[in-house]
Amino acid sequence: MKAASIGAISAGVAVVAFILVFVGVGSNQAEKIDYQRELEESVSSESISPSQPSATEEQTDYQRELEESVSSESPSPSQPSAPVQPSSSSKSTDQITFCGKFKCITDKVKRIIDGDTIELKNYLIIRLSLTDAYEKSKSGGPEATAFTTKLCPVGSFITVDQDDRQPFDIYKRILGKVYCGDKVLNSELLYNDHANILVKYCTASEFAKEDWATKYGC
Repeated sequence: MKAASIGAISAGVAVVAFILVFVGVGSNQAEKIDYQRELEESVSSESISPSQPSATEEQTDYQRELEESVSSESPSPSQPSAPVQPSSSSKSTDQITFCGKFKCITDKVKRIIDGDTIELKNYLIIRLSLTDAYEKSKSGGPEATAFTTKLCPVGSFITVDQDDRQPFDIYKRILGKVYCGDKVLNSELLYNDHANILVKYCTASEFAKEDWATKYGC
């Protein structure tokens, strides 16, 4: 009887041990499956997400930024251009015959300031050499201004031969002989009684020995 009891107990212990082993194996298998799932999720989270740019997209963005940078450094159409220098092949005037040390300037008239002063489109201010038109606010001034406006109208091209010996006046304006078409404004103002000759500058000007200058006092 005692032996039978011991055998029954042993059998029970064996069954319990088997159950524990089975449960342990199942638990280990479940833990293994959970670990594998976590590993897969971790790997998936480290991959490129849809919101992150790919290498191709980053290259495209860089190329676009480079093109925009180059485009922004291109000259703006609104920037003023340099004065146009007339060539010797000009049909209106033979530039070689009168352009000396300083280059001649050809540009559009922007504004007639008065009879002997003109502003060009490139913002240069031109003052006639030797010829002194009557002041706008004094007798004969409005007529002198109107004469210059008619001979060298706003929007037309004029050519300035800068004075080689006296290129600028005390106000830093360019001094020169002005061609409006085939007419010389310096002499035309004198011929039509709209100006006087500046005798005190005859010894300083390149144009002092020209016919129109010597005729009126140089």
